[in-house]
Amino acid sequence: MAGPATLKQRVIWALTLAISLFVAAQAVVAYLVLDQQEDRIVDQIVLTEAERLVHRLEAGETVWTGGDILLGPGLHAWVGANGDVPRVLARLGPGQYQLNTEGEVWHVAVADSTKGRVYLRYDATDNEHRVYEFGAILLGLWLACTLLGYWTARALAGRVVGSMVEVTDRIESWAPGNPGMKVVRSDEAGRLLEAFNRMQDKVDQSIAQEREFSANLSHEIRTPLTSIRTDAELIALESEPPPQAGLRLTRIVNAVDEIASTLETARAISSAQAGPRTEVALRDCLDDAWSGLAERAHRAGLLLVNDIPEMAVARLDRYALLIVLRNLVRNAIDHAAPATLTASWAGECMALADNGPGIASGDQPFVFERYYSGRLRDSQVPVEGGAGIQRGLGLAIAKRVCDIQGWRLAVVSSTDELQRGTRFLLCFGEGATLVVS
Repeated sequence: MAGPATLKQRVIWALTLAISLFVAAQAVVAYLVLDQQEDRIVDQIVLTEAERLVHRLEAGETVWTGGDILLGPGLHAWVGANGDVPRVLARLGPGQYQLNTEGEVWHVAVADSTKGRVYLRYDATDNEHRVYEFGAILLGLWLACTLLGYWTARALAGRVVGSMVEVTDRIESWAPGNPGMKVVRSDEAGRLLEAFNRMQDKVDQSIAQEREFSANLSHEIRTPLTSIRTDAELIALESEPPPQAGLRLTRIVNAVDEIASTLETARAISSAQAGPRTEVALRDCLDDAWSGLAERAHRAGLLLVNDIPEMAVARLDRYALLIVLRNLVRNAIDHAAPATLTASWAGECMALADNGPGIASGDQPFVFERYYSGRLRDSQVPVEGGAGIQRGLGLAIAKRVCDIQGWRLAVVSSTDELQRGTRFLLCFGEGATLVVS
């Protein structure tokens, strides 16, 4: 399917159409004027000849001896109502007529005289053919003018929108961080380039500030996180805490590692760059993503069945995969629970399927949009233990991470009672190297 026409194309077709309509109007007027003038002149000739013949008959200058009278090329006359008068003329009364008979065009004048009724006929078929030929010539001229107008419009459009095309080409090659475009003209295109340069400077400044903020935030948070992790490890080593306390200390260390990895992934997302690839056991990675959400999942009634084989190993960005898996698990907790979440492995794809209520078919195209609240009004329902947390971002973040890594994240869901549930399919493709599967 062809896309919308460019500005240059629209200018070309507008000018061509204007030229074509103008020439067509002139041609139609010329043709109609010629046709009317031809009819008027012939009618005047026929009437004049009829009056002259009547005068000559009454003055005795012309004596009718029967048959038709040839007054000139194509001009015939009859007197009286004998059998020599053509039948189509014999039934006409006094006046002027234009008749079309058997492909011929006649101009007829009928007048009464003391010698009888006078019929005068002029065969204007050749004249009409010449008018038609003139119309054909006008049609050819119209086509020629239209083609000439098209090429003229192309030349004019190139000059009219040339500066805009130049600006468009230069803007298309722009990227954040590139030096500003040199302005060598003072017309509208030059002013547009100057405005774009100012906008580019603001965008570059905003991007630089965002990256600086992300780097500063990551640096400032890493120090207290390191302290928390170190203290938790020392407490676990220096004393013998009861099993429940030891589990909590381990959870604190894991949570610190998750926060650190999340910060690193967020920094990578902000710069749209994938992190380093390492060999990752996919089953263990899912268990790690689940461990930080296990207590919340238990409260919601979500059970994990990890059927990913232990030999499924891929070389990819582990932090990015953890971000995706955490958000998929969190989505199942929020929307599928109470249910069972089953993880499986098929070639190059991880599948996470739940037997929850499913997603309506009308909502499925929008589940990866930020703050989409079509499903269970997720932006309006508060999360237990997380009051004030805005929802509707998890799947959008997961999709964004997949796009950066070169992975593909898709969803299939059904609300049918017999086979309801939701299945997310995470395919790595060229964004990962399978070591063993």
